[in-house]
Amino acid sequence: MTVWYEVILGIGLVAGTVWLIGTICDWRRFRRSIQTELYSGYLEYSLRKRKIRSLSKSYYLNSEFGKHRIVYQLAHNKREKIPQAYVLLLLTSGIYILNVKNQSGKILAKKKGDFKQNFDGHEYLFQNPVTESRYFEKRLREKMPGMDVPVRLLVVFPEDSELFWEGDESREVPVLHRRQLIEWIKKEDGANHGILEERQIDSLFEILAEESMEAEKMV
Repeated sequence: MTVWYEVILGIGLVAGTVWLIGTICDWRRFRRSIQTELYSGYLEYSLRKRKIRSLSKSYYLNSEFGKHRIVYQLAHNKREKIPQAYVLLLLTSGIYILNVKNQSGKILAKKKGDFKQNFDGHEYLFQNPVTESRYFEKRLREKMPGMDVPVRLLVVFPEDSELFWEGDESREVPVLHRRQLIEWIKKEDGANHGILEERQIDSLFEILAEESMEAEKMV
């Protein structure tokens, strides 16, 4: 009896340690991600993330905007092999396309041409996210033929990046830090609230998340 007790206790300790390490790693990823701005906290996110339909809702966004849906998308650009992450927020004021960037350090932004990153004394070029966003919007509209839905583009960088503009700043596609995101959307939503009906938001979600949900079923 003592031997089996020690075995079970050992298995429990190993399983608990693995779970704890996994949870800490997941929490750290959450703290560095755009999800910190979209959900009420890590607990809500961790409970929702197992299902796309569940992940499309947020207690926090519901308190700020009412009816909404969140859609996560990955898209390849013409020049890039690594897919770019987009988040679509569906509100009654329209669709907000968030081009989520992870570059830190000093970022030199420009209306045309590559952006430049200076990090740890090294300089890197990466594709203009404003151009990326417009290309993605074009592809997104192809999924919604005949639907005249307002779409707003935003580029979102981490808080620890420093943004500088070469020439005039882009007004059509705002480039923001993550903590500016919700306040910016609140202003737009307040001025355009009610353009879409709640049933239209649900319909758009089914269209835009269809491929992801089909892949989820296969897994």
